Amino acid sequence: MRHVFFNVFVLSLCFIWGFSSSASAAPFSSIVIDATNGRSLQQYRASQSRYPASLTKLMSLYIVFEEIEAGRLSPETPIYVSNKAARQPASRLGLKAGRTIAAKTAMKALLVKSANDVATAIAEHISGSEDKFARRMSQKARELGLYDTSFVNASGLYHWRQQSTARDMAKLAQALLTDFPQFESLWQTTGFTFDGKKYRSHNRVLRRLSGAIGMKTGYIRASGYNIATAVQRDNKRIIIVIIGGSSATARDRHAISLADRSLPRAQTYVAKAKPNSAKLRQAAQWLDTPATELAKPTQGLVLADLPRDWKIQVGAFSASVHAYSQLQRIRRVLGPQLENSQGSAEPIERNGKPMYRARFANLSEPQAFRLCRSLLEVTPSCLPIAP
Repeated sequence: MRHVFFNVFVLSLCFIWGFSSSASAAPFSSIVIDATNGRSLQQYRASQSRYPASLTKLMSLYIVFEEIEAGRLSPETPIYVSNKAARQPASRLGLKAGRTIAAKTAMKALLVKSANDVATAIAEHISGSEDKFARRMSQKARELGLYDTSFVNASGLYHWRQQSTARDMAKLAQALLTDFPQFESLWQTTGFTFDGKKYRSHNRVLRRLSGAIGMKTGYIRASGYNIATAVQRDNKRIIIVIIGGSSATARDRHAISLADRSLPRAQTYVAKAKPNSAKLRQAAQWLDTPATELAKPTQGLVLADLPRDWKIQVGAFSASVHAYSQLQRIRRVLGPQLENSQGSAEPIERNGKPMYRARFANLSEPQAFRLCRSLLEVTPSCLPIAP
């Protein structure tokens, strides 16, 4: 009998350990689709159910865009903040119950700050309650062919019934870009000001990935670190969705890697007809951008136009001669990629002893990260250095 109890005890521990370890790491999935034809270029468990976290706000914004086109929202429409909205947990703008926020600012707060209090306030303004808004979100998902997606709230806060897939989120991102091209520059918004305070986007892919068209990041513990972004480069456009990254840094690096591997296989992007002038003027009011700027096709970031104030460190040595030897070795490996960079052995003191850091300067941020990826087999310790 004692032996039986011991076995039961061991099996119980194994079950508990297995449950806790699986719960501690969110399941990973990803997909890359060609934005021109929707064809999958790469995928990993893209049709498995996941918690979308703040990628949910992409659907919230889709419905906001519908309201704008229907004339039911104007840039200065006051969005009332209820007690329920004010009580939403972080990430939040910290709005007090009873106040209002202009619809234009609310839309930017939804994207840049990923503000859950604003998401609830918008839902209540449009549908009367967040529950009704969520039902509209789920209905719209069906209309767009997102058959593995259901919504319970407007923000992406955890609920066991709020689920989607990487594939569905990629389809949603494609629908947003296709159905509302006049708002494309919104996805590249890096900040906004509210009540005298400036808020900056934590979507670092916008700065680190050449040609990124922003869109949305997200995180909850049950989901991991997520991102949905379009990338346009060399007249090709793709959409990347990652759900379940182990960290924001790992997620961003994976997105950059997927972009570099997938873009060469994408079809030449053919933009749809430009929005009519009325839609462009309407979008310009919301985005504080001249309509003529909105009419320009998205070309993506040009590396030559980015600030060249980053460095990479390729080693630290006790003698300057070894640091210079490493610089020469790396320059032979990378060749033309380091054509405009400047190598140096920067002296420092560590534990009372001189050290020399082998670094290349005069690099843009995306270039620094790309070079370090290229050097993984040569020197795994390559480190991008911010200004």
